[in-house]
Amino acid sequence: MIHGESGSHETKPYGPPPGVTQRNRLWLLAAISCLFFLLIAARLVQVHAFPDPGRLAQSQRNIGRRPLHESRGDIIDANNTLLATDRQLQSLWADPTRIDDPLRLAQRISVALGLNEDHVYERLTRRDSQGRLRRGVPVRRWLSEAESEALRDLVDSAGRALWYQEEPTRYYPHGELASHVLGFVNREHVGGAGVEGRFDAHLRSVPGEVVSRVDAHRTLLHSLTLETRPPEGGDTVQLTLDARIQHTLEQELDNALEMAEASRAMGMVMDPHTGAIRAMATRPSYNPNHFSRYTEEERTNPLTVHTFEPGSVFKIVTAAAALEHGIVTPETLIDCEDGGFNPYGHYIRDFYALGVVPFYEAYAQSSNVALIKLAAELGPERLEAWIRRFGFGEPSSRDFPAEEPGRFRPVEQWSRYSMGSLPMGQEISVTVPQLARAFSAIANGGFLVRPYMVESATNRDGEMTYQHEPEPPQRILSAHTAEVMQALSHIVVTEGTGRRASMEQYRAGGKTGTAQMARLDGPGYDPNRFTAIFGGFAPIAQPELVTVIVVQEPGIRQRYGGYICGPVFKEVMRESLAMLQVPEDPVLKPVDVAELQNEAEHPNPAPPEEADEYSIRPLDSLQLVELETDLRTVGPRLPDFEGKTKREAQTKLTSLEVQWSMSGAGWVIEQDPPPGTPLGEVEVCRLVFSNREPSIGNENDEAEDAMPPSGL
Repeated sequence: MIHGESGSHETKPYGPPPGVTQRNRLWLLAAISCLFFLLIAARLVQVHAFPDPGRLAQSQRNIGRRPLHESRGDIIDANNTLLATDRQLQSLWADPTRIDDPLRLAQRISVALGLNEDHVYERLTRRDSQGRLRRGVPVRRWLSEAESEALRDLVDSAGRALWYQEEPTRYYPHGELASHVLGFVNREHVGGAGVEGRFDAHLRSVPGEVVSRVDAHRTLLHSLTLETRPPEGGDTVQLTLDARIQHTLEQELDNALEMAEASRAMGMVMDPHTGAIRAMATRPSYNPNHFSRYTEEERTNPLTVHTFEPGSVFKIVTAAAALEHGIVTPETLIDCEDGGFNPYGHYIRDFYALGVVPFYEAYAQSSNVALIKLAAELGPERLEAWIRRFGFGEPSSRDFPAEEPGRFRPVEQWSRYSMGSLPMGQEISVTVPQLARAFSAIANGGFLVRPYMVESATNRDGEMTYQHEPEPPQRILSAHTAEVMQALSHIVVTEGTGRRASMEQYRAGGKTGTAQMARLDGPGYDPNRFTAIFGGFAPIAQPELVTVIVVQEPGIRQRYGGYICGPVFKEVMRESLAMLQVPEDPVLKPVDVAELQNEAEHPNPAPPEEADEYSIRPLDSLQLVELETDLRTVGPRLPDFEGKTKREAQTKLTSLEVQWSMSGAGWVIEQDPPPGTPLGEVEVCRLVFSNREPSIGNENDEAEDAMPPSGL
């Protein structure tokens, strides 16, 4: 056997090529496989695109959803004191399908909770739209601890027919504290009014959800979770308020309300450099924990929506403008006309009858005559421009979306009385924040800042979702004019109408005001309704706080701003500065007016870019010091008899050798000719008396404003 030949017939390792039969089998197998997968794909398309309603319902019944709740965001003050938060309270729920005797159960629940029996019975027998008894009905939500305890035995004995379920509710730990600032949250957990309403988008928590398969008892199987969506919102909002200062302000306003027998008291404390509001309050107040017990009007913040005439407090505008333009210096002599004159067709009088005095004294004694003369030097256009320059006639803050801009007509609509009314705070209405803003411009060296009360908002991860962005301060006064106004305001407190606001620990500056309120039943002013005001700042060395106090409709005779509001300012400012550990700035010596005069020899003009708008163009011929040359006007004048008794008036008229005509009994309410008329022009003085007791002050009253003319 030859070995080489046997090797030529060796079999190949993979066998011979497949035959025709084998290839056919492979093609058949491939075709069957493709068809199988096509059928599976078609079925999948059918299941997902055209699901069977029965199977879909069955699948949905095997899926459960559980909401993920987070509490509403907290509100805290500048020192992280909690002002508003959520807490869980127990609510009473019932399953009407498990109640055997709903009438008896309704009787027991109504007795325990003091509810209407018919109302409870209706809930225990409530049915759905198909007429079937519901399986879960709230009987009484958000029970107090006492109410929960009163029902404890009944719930335990009722089995699964009654049960407690915890539900969130808004809670204000300090009750009425800052209630008008905070606002409230309704039963749907939506913020209403105040910070709760303004920043509801940040405070509100949007529930999340867990979607999972469930077992036969509808219990979620966490291992078969299909989807999880976390809750959103619930930011913590931090205010600029200081709860300590807020408490002091509210306490002093309560005292003022009681002492003055007034209808309303309002106050605001603000940082004059930043506009941060440290306290804001109105009395009477309300408890937001029980907001539904109060009317909408009682829950509305009057500091931002309630306007009033500012009276002599408004003289800071005229005085600052006259100083800025060099029309006057602290030592400029002004003829205050012995307390009264008639420049525009109605008689203007001062409480304190002054003659020719320096401006600083006229300002300290709140002379209407002096300020009206300065306004005449300014002219209508410039007076209007300066009123708007101080921020009046526009909302003061973005944090008060419903704030009233106040009533202030453009110069084109002024009457012939306006130049005699506006300089002393009539024919204009303002809000408390607007006044605080104006006083801040004097306290901070001449800058107009915008008040705000929300500092920031932070989410649960510590990320800031809102941050207050201050506007660049706008200079409206030169630094020197602001300094002079600070000194003049200090004289008001130490020697003028605001002496009751003076304190030993800190030098303060301010301005008093008393304004008649409009009639409720017609035009003109009500002789029995007044607004008392004091606005000021401290300490003079470096003003840290501005405070405005307003008391409306005082029922006592001493209705004046210096008498009623001055002490409130004193206590609030002293306590607040001490809390902030501000170094004392005691009153050591009187203001050196001569020094102010020397510094004011070259007063700062208006800013160059506004020279045209504020150019000096006096439109009236009133002179600051007017020498009388008409012989008929030389000599004594007719005094003011308002509030005098018949005997007092007769005695005075007899001594003046003036004939009189009198009607009525009681006290003088009208006289003709008006006070200040030269005696040489008086033929007969006609007096009208009334039994209504006059509301004028006595010699010791620290009052500053005269009764404004009726009908203005």
